[in-house]
Amino acid sequence: MPPAPMSKNATQSAKAERHVEAAYEFVSELYKTLSSDPKDMPATDELVDQINRHVEKLHACQEKYLLGYAGDPEIDGMGTQLWNLCTRLRREFDPAEKRLRRLVLHGRVLAFHLLVIAKQKDSGKAPDLIRMLKLALKAARDCIDSSEHGLATPVLQTAADYKGSLQDIVSALPENVVKECNRLEVEYFIVRTALSWAENRLDVAEHMYTKTERLRHFLTPDYAEKLADVLYEIGKSLTARSDFIMAVKWLERAQEMINGQNIESLSRDGIELRLAILQALVTALLGTDSAEGLDKAKNWVNYIESEVGNRLVVLLLRLELLQKTPAEVFDSDAYADVLRRIIRSIDLTDSGFKLIIFHIRKLHDKSPGAGCAILDDFILTLRATENDDWMEKAVITRVWMITYQRDSVKTTEAVDGVLSQLTKPLSAEATAAALTLIWKKLETSYGMGEYDMAENWCRLLLHSVFQNCGPSNTSKLERKLLLCALARNNLDAAILVIQSMSAQSWKEPMTAYLAFKVAIRTEDRALAERCLDTVCLAPDHIEYLGACIAESQKVGDISSAVAALKKLRGKHEYKEPNPIYLPALFRCIIRLLNILADKPNAEQDGVVNSLCREFENVAQALEHQKQDPGGTKLFNIDEIEWFSGNSYNLALKNTTTWDLRCVVRMLTACVNIISYIPSDRGSAVEVSLKTLFSRFIIASALISLARTEDNVEKQQNDFLAMRAHIKAFDDELTAHLANLDEKVRDDMVRKQATLFAFDFEGAVCLGQFEDLGSIVQRAVACGSIIAFQAMADCLLRAQVPGQVLYSNMRKIVNEIWSIEGFDGLKLARYTRCLFQATLPLNDALAMKLLDEACGKARELRESEAGSEARWPEEETEWMATTAFNHAIDCYGCQEEEKAKEWATKAINLAHYCDDGGGLEKTLQSKYLSLNFDRN
Repeated sequence: MPPAPMSKNATQSAKAERHVEAAYEFVSELYKTLSSDPKDMPATDELVDQINRHVEKLHACQEKYLLGYAGDPEIDGMGTQLWNLCTRLRREFDPAEKRLRRLVLHGRVLAFHLLVIAKQKDSGKAPDLIRMLKLALKAARDCIDSSEHGLATPVLQTAADYKGSLQDIVSALPENVVKECNRLEVEYFIVRTALSWAENRLDVAEHMYTKTERLRHFLTPDYAEKLADVLYEIGKSLTARSDFIMAVKWLERAQEMINGQNIESLSRDGIELRLAILQALVTALLGTDSAEGLDKAKNWVNYIESEVGNRLVVLLLRLELLQKTPAEVFDSDAYADVLRRIIRSIDLTDSGFKLIIFHIRKLHDKSPGAGCAILDDFILTLRATENDDWMEKAVITRVWMITYQRDSVKTTEAVDGVLSQLTKPLSAEATAAALTLIWKKLETSYGMGEYDMAENWCRLLLHSVFQNCGPSNTSKLERKLLLCALARNNLDAAILVIQSMSAQSWKEPMTAYLAFKVAIRTEDRALAERCLDTVCLAPDHIEYLGACIAESQKVGDISSAVAALKKLRGKHEYKEPNPIYLPALFRCIIRLLNILADKPNAEQDGVVNSLCREFENVAQALEHQKQDPGGTKLFNIDEIEWFSGNSYNLALKNTTTWDLRCVVRMLTACVNIISYIPSDRGSAVEVSLKTLFSRFIIASALISLARTEDNVEKQQNDFLAMRAHIKAFDDELTAHLANLDEKVRDDMVRKQATLFAFDFEGAVCLGQFEDLGSIVQRAVACGSIIAFQAMADCLLRAQVPGQVLYSNMRKIVNEIWSIEGFDGLKLARYTRCLFQATLPLNDALAMKLLDEACGKARELRESEAGSEARWPEEETEWMATTAFNHAIDCYGCQEEEKAKEWATKAINLAHYCDDGGGLEKTLQSKYLSLNFDRN
C-alpha cells in the first residue's frame, strides 16, 4: 500500500528544514569567501542578492519551531563565526569601500537570522534571549546607519519577539537582570524611533519616543547618549528640511535627554554630542525667524559660552545670531570683530579656511566695506601659513568682492595696497581667474567712457602678483592702458606706457598700431618708424598698414602716411600674385609727397629727394616688367604717361628752387619712364620733344654742377653723365628732326649747338681729346658761331697738348671764318690767342702761327681793301715783340740757330706795323747787338 500522505504542517516543516540546510551550506561557503583576500571576492552584488534570498527564507522559518535545530551547536557555531568575521571586517574595511562594507552588513544580518534558528525565541533561557536581543539591536542599528531600512525591519521584528519573551519571564529574574532587560527595551524603542524617522514616519517615531518615557529612569549614561544621538539626528534632519519648529522640538528632547545625565558620567563622545545638540538647537531656533526663537538662541549661546568659554563653536554661533538680526539693525562691526577673533584663535585647516571665507562673504553681502576690510586682514594673516592654495583663494575672493562694489579709485587702491604686501605671485590658474573677473569690469568701464577707472583696473591686473597671466594677456592689458591714455588724449601717459611695454607686447601688430597713433601725435618719427617695421612683420600687415595710413591722414601727418605707404610697397613691390595695385600705390605716395613739398615748413631737401626716389622706383618697376614678359603687366600706357608727365612738370616747375641734382634725378627718371612708351603711339613727336627738352635741361644742369664741383671724381662723373645725355639728345633729334615744324626745329638746333659746346667742354675736362674733332664736325650743321666761340674759349683756357690745341683751334677758327667771314681784327685776335697758348707748348706750331700771322698781315696790306681790313697794329706789335723776346730766351739758352730764326721772323712781322718802321728798326738794332758769333 502507498504511504499515507503527510500533513500540511509536516510538509511546511520539511520545507523549512531544507531552507535551513541550504542556508547553512551557503553560510559555510560565504565564510570561506569572506575569509579570503577581499581582492579575490566575486561580484558582491550577486552575493548580496543570494544573501537576501536566504535571509527572507530564514526569517520565514523563524515563525515555526524547528525541533531538530533548536540548540544545534553546528548552526550556532557557524552563525557565530560569520557574525564575528563580519564584525571584524566591518572595522577593517575602508569606509570608501562601500561595495565590500555592504556585503559584510548583509552577511552579518544573515548570521543573525541563522543564530535565531539555533536560539528559538520561546526557549525561556534569559541569557540566550538577552544575547539575541543585543545582536538584533546591533544589526538593526548598522542597517539604519547604512540606510538599509528594509533589511532592518525584519531584524527589529525578531527583536520585538525576543523582547516579548523576556517580559514573560522578567518577574522570575534577578534585579540586575531585570534592569538590563529594561535598558534593552529602552534601546529597542530608541532603534525603532530611529527607523521610523529614517522611513519618514514621524508619527510612529513620536509614538516610540513616548514609550521610552516610562523607562527613562532605567537609562544609564550610555543608553542616554544613544537615545540623545537618535533625537539629535532627527532634529538635524528636520533642520535640513527647513522644518525648524519640529526640529526645535526634537532637539530640545535630545538636550533634555543628554542633560539629564551627570556630565562627569558622559563619555567623551557624549560630551561632544551635548555641545553639538546645543549648537543644532541654536541653529533651529534661529531658523524659526521669530523673536522668541532669537531670544532663546541668545540665551543658549550665553549658556554655552559660560560652559566652554570663547571657543570656536561659540564664536560661530554668535555669527549666526548676528546674521539673523534684521538688515536695518545689522551690526557689521560686531560681526567683523567676531571674525577677527576667529582668525586670531583658529588653528587653520582646509575646513577652517573655508569656514572663515564663508562668513567673510556673508559679511560682505550685508556690508561690502566691512567684508573687504576683514578679508584684507585675513590675507595678511595667511602670509604666515605659506599655504599658496589658501592665499590664492583668498585673493580671488577679494577680487570678486571689488567687482561687486561701486567703481572707485579707492576700491582698487585698497586691493593694490594689500597685494603689494605679498611676496609671491599667484599661480597661472589663479591669475586667470582674477583676470576673468576684473576684465569684465575693465571692459564695462572702458565702454562707458570711464577711462580713468579702466586704467586703474588695468594697472591692478598688471601688479606683480598677477605676473603669471601670460605674455598675451600682459600685451592685452598694456594695449588697453594705451587705449585709455589715447581716449583721454593724455599723450604723456601714453608715452610712459609705451616705454614700459614688454618685448612680447611689441611683437603684437595691434600694439605697434596703437603706439603708431601716439607717435604721429607726438611727432616722434623714430617711434613711428619702429611701429611700422613691427606692423610689417604681421601676416595681416596690409590691414594694419592701411589703418596706419588712414590714421596719419586723419591727424594730417603726411610724412607718416608716406612712410606707411612705402612699407606697403616694399612688402609687395614685385610679388605675384600681388594684392596691391603697384601703380596706384606709387601715385598715392607721389601725391602725398607733392603736398608735403608745397608746405612751407617741410624738410624740403628730404621731401624732394623722396619724390625723385619714387619716380626712380617707377622706372625700376617698368624695367622689371620689361624683363619679365610673362608676368602681370602692371603699367599700362596711361599709367606710364601719368608718371612721365608728372615727373616732367615737377622738374620744370621747380628748376629754379630745387637743388640741381634733384632736377637732374627727376628728369632722368622722366626720360627713363618715357622710353617705355611704344614708338607707334600717336603722340610720338610730343613725347620726343619732351625727351629732348628733358635731356637739354639735364645736360645744362650737369655742366653747371661739374663746373662748381671740387671733388674731381664727382666732377668727372657729372661730365660723363652729361656727355651721355648729349649723345642721346643728338640721336633723338636726328631721328625725329624731319617730323618737326620749322620753328621747333630751329629751336632744337640751337639747343643742340649749345649742347655741342657743353660736350666739347666735357671732353676737354675728361681728357677725351680724340673726341674734340668729331664734336666740332657735328656742330658744323648747327651753324652756330656762339657754339664755336665757346669751344674756342674752352680750348684756350684748358691745359691741353699743343698739337690738340693747334689742330682743333684751327678747325674752330676755320668754321668761325666760314660762318662769319670776320675781319682782320677778329682773325688777329684769334691768331694771337692761339699763338699765346701754343708758344709755351710747341715752338714749331707757334712759329707756324707766326708765319701765318705774317702772311695774313702782308696779304691784307697788299689787298685793295681799305685800312679797315689791315692787320691790327696792336696785335702785330704784340706778336712781334713776344716772338723776339722768345728769341732772346733761346739765345740765353745758347740755342743760337733757333734764336736767329725767331728773331728774323719777329722782325719780318714788325715790318707790317703801321708805326713808320719804328718797331722794326728797334728789333733790328737789338738783333745786331746780339753776339751770334761768340763761339
